[in-house]
Amino acid sequence: MNKEIFFMPLGGGQRVGASCYYLRLGNRNILLDAGIGKENDLVFNPDFYPLLTSPFMQSMNQINEIYISHAHADHVGYLMNLMGEASRSNVYMTEITALLAEYQLYDKVSFSGSHHSEQKRLAIQSMFSRITTVSYMKHLKFENYQVQFFPAGHIPGAMMTLFQFRDRNILYTGDYSVESTALTDGCMIPSAQEIDTVIMCGLHAKHPYYVRRNGNELSQKAGEILNYVACSGRSTACQVSQLSKSIEFLKTLNTLNQAHIPIFIDDSVMKIVDKMERLSIPILNSVDNYIMGDDIPQIPHIYLSAKISQKTQFWYKDIRRIDFSLHEDFEQMKKLIKKINPRKVILVHCAPPVSVFDNTIEQELFLDGECRSQFIFADEGEIYKL
Repeated sequence: MNKEIFFMPLGGGQRVGASCYYLRLGNRNILLDAGIGKENDLVFNPDFYPLLTSPFMQSMNQINEIYISHAHADHVGYLMNLMGEASRSNVYMTEITALLAEYQLYDKVSFSGSHHSEQKRLAIQSMFSRITTVSYMKHLKFENYQVQFFPAGHIPGAMMTLFQFRDRNILYTGDYSVESTALTDGCMIPSAQEIDTVIMCGLHAKHPYYVRRNGNELSQKAGEILNYVACSGRSTACQVSQLSKSIEFLKTLNTLNQAHIPIFIDDSVMKIVDKMERLSIPILNSVDNYIMGDDIPQIPHIYLSAKISQKTQFWYKDIRRIDFSLHEDFEQMKKLIKKINPRKVILVHCAPPVSVFDNTIEQELFLDGECRSQFIFADEGEIYKL
């Protein structure tokens, strides 16, 4: 039996966007995530040419399994295309990730109602029926490896994936959060066995001075908006373009809203809130939350939307675009690596450094006698033997 392990980033290597990683366990061909990226308003996809011209594969139909870590577009946005190209593959994700992905890739898509659009809609729905949902801690066994799933924090449904192949344990983190958020309890690290290799999404692996203020950044923004409405008696509109962040922001507003300021929610956000609540993830506050109608409410309020329209711009003098980080910071990443202490850390999904004089996570841990890890900043299209 072939015992060799190879790894190749096809997107999302030393840049953010289009995360997609090839993992070969013996003769098994596996993809981790299938995202899209956006740069200067141009969308880019994973590049499969290096894989199809490698010794491993000649056709996308040779992909055996696809694992989706979570439902952000840079990790799941290319999935429908990939499932069309790799029609024999099996796709695995948590139930919540499947729900969020379906909303982003199917429900949210605007179709014209033409015959062609209806065919496309049915094709996408058919592909979603091929997805297998998995539970945390669940084991799956395949021909030559087994896999187990762990909470990753970050957003609801996000999972870390642990591969056990022969005598090797390989953990793919996806995006993760060490600390708890408004909607998650933070990541859970496998402790029953030693992990040899971690494939880690390290957005801030080259940013030693970036510090995530835990939940304080989000709470501070929500508190400022609530205070503005309470003190000024004026309304404000808040745009949170990422749907997972919109429900996190709404949950935080509801938690801090002691003055019971009305919060009106538009249809784009309400649909995903409804889906989350059907999975027993409470978001709404029945006292303070309302669905936005056709006319602007006359009382001071907060309006929450995924997109600010021209009508909204006409209605509201105060408009705020809300963004915040759900990623780990540099120090949290150091602690996590030291806690796992793998022999090898493969860093992907890395944003470029702010300054050429800044240390990377590798340089910071090089002098730490307790850390045994070897670091690889993996480049797209390059083959790494593990």
